[in-house]
Amino acid sequence: MNEVVSMLTPQQAGSNLHMTIILGLPAIVLLGVGTLLYFISHEKYTFAHGVLAGLSLLLTTINILTILPMTSVVLSVPGIDLFHLIHIIVGAVGYIFGLAAFVTGISGVRTKVPGLIAFVCWTTVFVMGYVQFLM
Repeated sequence: MNEVVSMLTPQQAGSNLHMTIILGLPAIVLLGVGTLLYFISHEKYTFAHGVLAGLSLLLTTINILTILPMTSVVLSVPGIDLFHLIHIIVGAVGYIFGLAAFVTGISGVRTKVPGLIAFVCWTTVFVMGYVQFLM
């Protein structure tokens, strides 16, 4: 498999290995709906927000675990483009903030900042991944 991946350009490797639509889109929709419900009434929808955001984090974790082994291969291909590198960095930042939002949420601390940063980063990465897939 490494021979096949090493023969691909960075754009092809990213397009063929990333699960943008399968895992990324449902994760963003779940997080968006959960966030919207929380903004409508955090007293009424806190549990629903937690379940939806938790499922979003789970899908993102699965996405990362499926991509992680190939990330080093994609980054080692000569001529890596800046677009792909930014995609990886923004995704990692979003995941770190998503974990922070999860940990603070289950501990009972109510803060919107980490979750919103994760949502913005994941949405940005989704759009970047989709654009890269179309290229």
